[in-house]
Amino acid sequence: EVLYPGCSIHISPAFVFPYVVFVDQDPAATEFFFDQKALIDLIKQFRKYRRNPYIQFIPQDFTKPLPLRKNQFDLLLSLYTGGVSKACKSHLKTGGYLVTNNHHNDAIEAYHDNELTLIAAIEKKKGKYCSIDIQPDELLRTRQTTTKSKRYLRKTNSGVEYIENEVYYIFQRSW
Repeated sequence: EVLYPGCSIHISPAFVFPYVVFVDQDPAATEFFFDQKALIDLIKQFRKYRRNPYIQFIPQDFTKPLPLRKNQFDLLLSLYTGGVSKACKSHLKTGGYLVTNNHHNDAIEAYHDNELTLIAAIEKKKGKYCSIDIQPDELLRTRQTTTKSKRYLRKTNSGVEYIENEVYYIFQRSW
């Protein structure tokens, strides 16, 4: 089970994971997720699993209490949205994983959280995602990439470079 706060209209996690709860307060996201049947049909076309997909969309600010059970999710996604680990960690099971980048210092925030342990860093190199060795003080390095990428986005109005240059961090909830 996956929880994706601040998802915007990004549904690709549902292509890989059969149970995803999306959360976003943006009216564009609410409109996008309105036609659940069309989204389920789209997900069925591209899914990488056999069972029927389950998706839920919660149209609210994820920093407010969510109508979800605590310790319910195996995976918490925090991609290009700030404050997710702090606001939603309680919904992550013990032993569950947080995948984040450092876009809004989320990786740094997670690193300083006693309940989360950094277990891996992933980066795209030569067209493939691979594990990289990274020291905790190197988390600051990704801020330079983000600043460069923001300029790139303003200049080209394209997000691919932004995503491809990102380092992703995997944390595990220890208790």
